Amino acid sequence: MTRFYLALLFIALLPIQISACPKYNRKDYRHWIDVDRDCQNTRNEVLIQESLDPVSFKTSKGCKVSSGRWFGSFTGQTFYNPKQLDIDHLVPLKEAHESGAHAWSKSKKRDYANDMGHPDHLIAVSSRANRSKGAKDPSEWMPPDQSYWRQYAQAWVGIKIRWGLTADSSEISVLQDILGPSAQMPEQAPEVNCSASGRSSSKKKKEVSIQSSGGAFQCGAKRYCKHMDSCEEALFHLNQCGRKGLDRDRDGVPCEKICK
Repeated sequence: MTRFYLALLFIALLPIQISACPKYNRKDYRHWIDVDRDCQNTRNEVLIQESLDPVSFKTSKGCKVSSGRWFGSFTGQTFYNPKQLDIDHLVPLKEAHESGAHAWSKSKKRDYANDMGHPDHLIAVSSRANRSKGAKDPSEWMPPDQSYWRQYAQAWVGIKIRWGLTADSSEISVLQDILGPSAQMPEQAPEVNCSASGRSSSKKKKEVSIQSSGGAFQCGAKRYCKHMDSCEEALFHLNQCGRKGLDRDRDGVPCEKICK
């Protein structure tokens, strides 16, 4: 046997190295940073950019915003106090991580976390609504204000395509329900469940069927699943009205019998 074939045999017998998917760590996506070193970090830059009125600052240095007027797209509410607002990564950092960003360099992760190149990437929204959203994708959560659904779906798709991120089948299904079957979509791939060991597997997710009826809901006396006429009404009361009792297992899906 020649040395050439011995070398091939040696290579064939080497253990296969499986690329690791490191566990998501928010600190890896460094934010908020002061890119232009003007003392205003990304959070304050977004607040300044999105305020409908000239903002006021805490001090004469003009570093931190103290007041302004913002329209919160998730809820359709107007805010004057920035303490009531979160700066939302429309495609959450953890969602991005499990859709391909885990393989990025530190600098690219930082750039994603602070991207102000597109107005839909970082948006000022109600803190309460944003924390209800968490790291959920559109198959698991949609903004309480249904009039924003189409714009939200368009922005989600645009960000994923721009950054080369994938979308799983349930995510694409909901996005197509909103945008239409011919709308351009991100590349489809199972969402990766990143763990400290580096093993990856397809993450099973509980899907929420979202149908936009155009109906308007209001917080009132309704408190229990038996009072809800639809899944979207249950979602509204959970996310907008704080009816935590609708989601007893705390998985973000209210009234399991109607939100199948």
